[in-house]
Amino acid sequence: MKILAGLGGILFALPSLYAEVDSEIPLGIEAVTGIRSSYVHRGFELADSSLDFQLEAEVSLSDKSSVHLGFSHLAESDGDFSETSAYLEFTHTLNQNFSVGTSLTYRDRDESVLESGFDLGFFTSYSLNDDWKWRTELNFDFGESGIYLASELEWSYIVSEKSFLAIEGGVSVVSDYFNRDGFNDLYAKITFTYALSDQVALSPFLGTSIQLDDQDADDTAYAGLWFEVIF
Repeated sequence: MKILAGLGGILFALPSLYAEVDSEIPLGIEAVTGIRSSYVHRGFELADSSLDFQLEAEVSLSDKSSVHLGFSHLAESDGDFSETSAYLEFTHTLNQNFSVGTSLTYRDRDESVLESGFDLGFFTSYSLNDDWKWRTELNFDFGESGIYLASELEWSYIVSEKSFLAIEGGVSVVSDYFNRDGFNDLYAKITFTYALSDQVALSPFLGTSIQLDDQDADDTAYAGLWFEVIF
């Protein structure tokens, strides 16, 4: 199982990437289910092999503003950990290359080292060119009463009319986050997506989280497979 699963965050960027691969693939509601070898959240490994389901909808408010709504549920295959979450995200495009946004998320966890609670986030995204994007996010986790800051680069490459490769990597810093302060982790994710049709895709992926300032935490490598349907 350890070699079969892992990258959740990249899925929420898939609708825009699909639009580049095939303009006929619709934007709207996306359902994702998959398996991952371990669940890593902000540098914390919370679960071993697990199954999860995600549902997301996008609503355009104007040609520059949009709202995303999402729901997810994850359950550890051979353990007691589970997480159910819902989020609301607002994005506004300031110009062709630069956008800003804010998000509000609630996570309910069982058998977890991290507490349940609300999470308020702010982010910026800057397109360096058609392939490269720089994203920075600042989150206030009210469950942990801590602050999480991350900055990352994202690169995407269209392999064919029906497939693309996406890679992201970044560094995170925390303050009062489950007894952590300062540099938190280096992380990277790679995913290959193949569209079986205009609405169905498969995405195998690999990822890693390397701890920077906590000798009690282990570095983590994970992998997985997602099955996605866009309505």
